Amino acid sequence: MQTIDYVFGDTQFKASFWYPSTENMNPAIIYIHGGGLMYGNRNDLPQAYLNMFLKAGYPLLALDYYLAPEKSLSDIVSSLQAGIRYFTTHFTDIGLSSPNFILFGRSAGAYLSCQLLLGTSIPMPKAFIDFYGFANISAPTFKRPNTLYNSYPLISSDQFESMLSKTPIINSSIESRFLLYVYARQSQKWAQLVLQQDSEEQFKSNQVDLFPPTYICHSTSDPDVPFSNAISLKAKIPNATLTTVPDKMHDFDRSVTSSTLEEYQKVIGWLHTIG
Repeated sequence: MQTIDYVFGDTQFKASFWYPSTENMNPAIIYIHGGGLMYGNRNDLPQAYLNMFLKAGYPLLALDYYLAPEKSLSDIVSSLQAGIRYFTTHFTDIGLSSPNFILFGRSAGAYLSCQLLLGTSIPMPKAFIDFYGFANISAPTFKRPNTLYNSYPLISSDQFESMLSKTPIINSSIESRFLLYVYARQSQKWAQLVLQQDSEEQFKSNQVDLFPPTYICHSTSDPDVPFSNAISLKAKIPNATLTTVPDKMHDFDRSVTSSTLEEYQKVIGWLHTIG
């Protein structure tokens, strides 16, 4: 693994890069982690899945990004655009012959990928892999009480404020910031805390016809991001494949099992079909 440093604004960012040992080189995968836009870090993809991509000839670049609510959605997206622009202008520095890439996001990372795809600041990727993501944080489903997060002890606004940082955060452990997300969902202020002064999100359903070939994988009984999000997005993207997982977990691939390895093998098989 190689660590890459780059600067955006006043912030020093790091990216993790893995180079495959195979002779046949495919486009690099740019990975965006999840965490409700409030926690998480670039190195959360289990090694077993990473190894599968590398064995199949896909280099992988994992990015950090600004976290909410210390930064707004527009700042978060801009920080990811900076990371992707760095890749497309410095790809030869890391031993690649092409700036072509595939965008892969899990959960909130898939949401951010949608925001990136609807912008004009990055080249269009060759493909988009969406694992249990969503297209619109302002959707009614996220403004209603959520059974899963209401089962946690109630987080007060004072507790929430006490956990905030006075400086921008670009990565974190789950333990240090997960309760920020719990508060956001319990209070039904998630969109408000992420969007802040932004008047609206990038997402417009009539713009997804510009999306590259898209692979969507989602649990049918997801308690966090309802499966209906996957159905809706699949219906709107002209070239989309939806694979369902009969699981009651949101991030069904959190633990590596024979079943989750099979799901990643399906993704790789799909990537081979699109060239």
